[in-house]
Amino acid sequence: MIGASAHLDVLTRAGFLHGGLPVDGMITPGTHLRSDPRAGRYAFLFDRKRFPFAVEGVFKTEGAPVMIFVDGGVGPFDEQAAIGWHRVAWNVGLAPLLWISLPGRVVILNNYRKPSGRLADVVVAEFRTETPSGISELVTCCGRLAFDTGAFWSSDLARRIDRQQRVDAMLLRELIAVERKLLRAGLEPLLAQKLIGRTIFSQYLVDRGLFQVKELSSLFGHENLSETLRDPEAAAGLFDWLRATFNGDLFPPDVENERAQLRAEHLTTLADFLDGHEAATGQLSAFPFRFDYIPVELISSIYEQFAHSIAGSSAITQGLHYTPVNLVDLTLDNVMADLPGTAKVLDPACGSGVFLVEAMRRLVWLRTREEPNSRRLVRDVLHNQIFGVDINAGALQVAAFSLYLAALELDPDLQEEDLSWLKFDHLIGRNLINASFFEVKGLGEHHFDVVVGNPPWTYGGAAAARERPGQSSFVQPRRSPDWSFLWHARQIAAPGARMALLMKATPFFSKERLAVEARRLLLSSFGDVTLINLSHLRGEGLFPALAATTDGPRKGNAGPALLFRGTSKPASNNETITTANVPWTPNFRRHGVLGLSIDDFCQHRAAAVAADPVLFKAAVFCNDREYEVMEWFQTTPRLTRLGQWTAANGIGMEQGLQIGGGDEGNTSTLVGLPFLDAGAYRPIKLAPSAPLFTLKQAHRPRERRIYRAPLVICPEAAFARAIQKGRYSAAVAHNDLVYTDSFVGISFAGRDRLLAEALALILNSKVTAFLLTFGGSNIGLKQPKIEKIDLETLAIPNLSGLPRDQLHRMGAIFRSLTGRHNDPMLDAADEAVMDAYGLYSHDRRVVDGTLARSRPVLLDSREERQIEASEVSLHLLQEYGSEIAHWLDTALRETSSARTVVSRGVRVSRDVVALRLVLESGPVRPLGHFTIAEPDLFEVQLFGEGLAGPATRRCRTGRSMRVYADDAIYIVKPNERRHWTISDAQSDLRKILNDLGSYQVQWGPTPITLWTRKKNSKDNLVLH
Repeated sequence: MIGASAHLDVLTRAGFLHGGLPVDGMITPGTHLRSDPRAGRYAFLFDRKRFPFAVEGVFKTEGAPVMIFVDGGVGPFDEQAAIGWHRVAWNVGLAPLLWISLPGRVVILNNYRKPSGRLADVVVAEFRTETPSGISELVTCCGRLAFDTGAFWSSDLARRIDRQQRVDAMLLRELIAVERKLLRAGLEPLLAQKLIGRTIFSQYLVDRGLFQVKELSSLFGHENLSETLRDPEAAAGLFDWLRATFNGDLFPPDVENERAQLRAEHLTTLADFLDGHEAATGQLSAFPFRFDYIPVELISSIYEQFAHSIAGSSAITQGLHYTPVNLVDLTLDNVMADLPGTAKVLDPACGSGVFLVEAMRRLVWLRTREEPNSRRLVRDVLHNQIFGVDINAGALQVAAFSLYLAALELDPDLQEEDLSWLKFDHLIGRNLINASFFEVKGLGEHHFDVVVGNPPWTYGGAAAARERPGQSSFVQPRRSPDWSFLWHARQIAAPGARMALLMKATPFFSKERLAVEARRLLLSSFGDVTLINLSHLRGEGLFPALAATTDGPRKGNAGPALLFRGTSKPASNNETITTANVPWTPNFRRHGVLGLSIDDFCQHRAAAVAADPVLFKAAVFCNDREYEVMEWFQTTPRLTRLGQWTAANGIGMEQGLQIGGGDEGNTSTLVGLPFLDAGAYRPIKLAPSAPLFTLKQAHRPRERRIYRAPLVICPEAAFARAIQKGRYSAAVAHNDLVYTDSFVGISFAGRDRLLAEALALILNSKVTAFLLTFGGSNIGLKQPKIEKIDLETLAIPNLSGLPRDQLHRMGAIFRSLTGRHNDPMLDAADEAVMDAYGLYSHDRRVVDGTLARSRPVLLDSREERQIEASEVSLHLLQEYGSEIAHWLDTALRETSSARTVVSRGVRVSRDVVALRLVLESGPVRPLGHFTIAEPDLFEVQLFGEGLAGPATRRCRTGRSMRVYADDAIYIVKPNERRHWTISDAQSDLRKILNDLGSYQVQWGPTPITLWTRKKNSKDNLVLH
């Protein structure tokens, strides 16, 4: 139970409770906390000894906690208490919002806004709950639906949420400034790091009440820590006391002649930091940080930055990354679910230990489900269940520091006055090993149950610093050290161990031979595989920039990331893999919340995707219907591959020459021919006048025959020049032409010109846009580029086998194209191409809508992504509804007299829209004008949780919801274009049929077939 009855009622109406019980994603104390295997991540929030107020619940959606709930009680509102609650929630840094329930109102505070001492500065919204209109506004703006759909993050309220003011970002910036000041004052990086570490740890002891005024005064003659640091003798005594009291590996190694280097100005810098002086500006404010509330994993990820100071220029070549906590949670949430508390965890490239700290928290929680919590239990987990390896000594020191802090945080007896128990055994050399992961002996003896981490992606020094045992036994993509970590970890882990590693995404989708073989081996060697692609966030600060040093700023690894999860066991014959594509969101840079929903997860047969690189890519990037269409392209016997077709017909298909670089070849036979480089390319028809080729030597000039006309010229980029945004482009050259390696040329010399024109028409069509968007190696992962192998594996009809009249039709249409944007003949071109492929009608509809999906991917621009995420138009919403109505009516014809009417759109809120479909029987009535209207009174109640009558039913899947009320179906989604496509309509139809439970559907080479299992007396569709 959460709070008083009024509080319960508000939470129920907002959708966070149902029948007095928490909904999915709502984590509360008590039985729900104990029954949820992932709830251990948040158990510390409910510690009544640690927190000065009672946290009543945490709501988690889209893979991240978003709201902490507090019941403010029934008495008068205490603004100072709320300011204190906010300060604690800001220091926790876990969720961006704090919900405070008060008599007659709810106040939402911004946990990502630095405490200022004024409540008005941190209020996101306030709602009156004594009136229906106030509750309605609360439900609309900050209810469960707003978060499940992701609509809150597009709202005006969310614009106040900025992760740059989150506690970790603020503390990181301040510590960087402190470090810079110490370095400018002449300290070497190792000593600067050591002093900062001592300061943080000492303040932690003070904040946790282990270092009280009487101890400070008795030991060092000062009543607070900053005064102690300002006194060089007292500071030296403090550092000696820390060393003698804690032992172990709590701080980095001693620096030679430390006392000789350390001056009063260095200590003053540290004292000023604790007193609230900003190191960069000197401005004085209240010190906002409370280290007793900041979770250790945040301190660990922040303090990780200073490992780069020790690593120096080798940090990048060693592949050191700053792994944000939200990715740690995403990695651990599933891999540690349902584990026994005795499990052993290994991070093979542990860095600062952020994965190990969070794993330790969860293991302690798991063990306390079966045995009483105690200091002995916490230390046992620390010493016998947590293991890490890293080649960077500084990073390993940070890991030890972080794990010791975690042990103190998790200790249930922390308030004891006798501090002798604070001594720790050494971790480095025992649990934490400073060596190459591939050189450590005896790791396999531990029989690890879980392997997690973020191993190096870069190749340089990381590869040179390690051995590669057994490389011949495991095929892996080139220049991919993270795969070496994965395979070696599998060798030393226990049978059936769970693996979860953040890895570089591009090798997973490469069509290179080694990458294809490596994927096949991977999917046959691991079971229960899940792939979560994070590539769409590669330029959005997914991995925050690393700390700047005296050498200048270091950039974070902004490469495309993918989370691999799997179980170390041979895959079964009917194994499936689960895939998800974390979508791009306009405001991720600001709030940092991963927009991952259950709607983003799909399952596919592992054998099918392992054997085909195109299907592997499609399995991750497509929705259900898009994948099925791609599967048809890849498996139907009526199609071939462009590379196979050109080879079988003796047609040359080659990349052009390179100007400059490498060995030079003789190009004298090419001198005097027209010359095409990337800047001069235009689609459809190349300019008749082109500069002549004059160079007598070039890199890889190729044979003269590949430049013979007719030529189909295929660019590797230049997507902005296509005849319509979102399409690929190709051109035909009717004269011999020299071209650079920015192009692939297909020479039809001595062949029928119609074949070249038909192929060029195909390449400029929506079909090719669809195939390359979801099947191209690099598209959607890094800079958009179509490689030669992408064109070679492109599914095409056998052009030689097409009827002559069909070829003439395609050639005529191609010749009529002007090459200008949005050519009026494009519809005819697409129709002719789809006829040549033999696409079925429902598949044509999916391909026909492909440009909305291909534009942001091929053009790779934020502007196009913003358009994709913009409000759905009246036309698109009606088109989506018409698609569902068409196929549902097709299904109903043989079994029912009912028909589907696209009624209207309903604006649930500015950021959420619903489509209303009505099932009718009897005479056909004229359709009214389709509009998007405000909800009527019944609909206002309908979308408020718990207010609808027995004639309604809700089915929720992630960010979408379907509501069934009498003869109406409401489909509720975010008000964004990308959720209302034709392929979404066909996918959502299945969900509707599955919800109703009375019908089955099967897509195939014939139109949708459907049969009823239950009818009422009037032969109508049964909704309830």
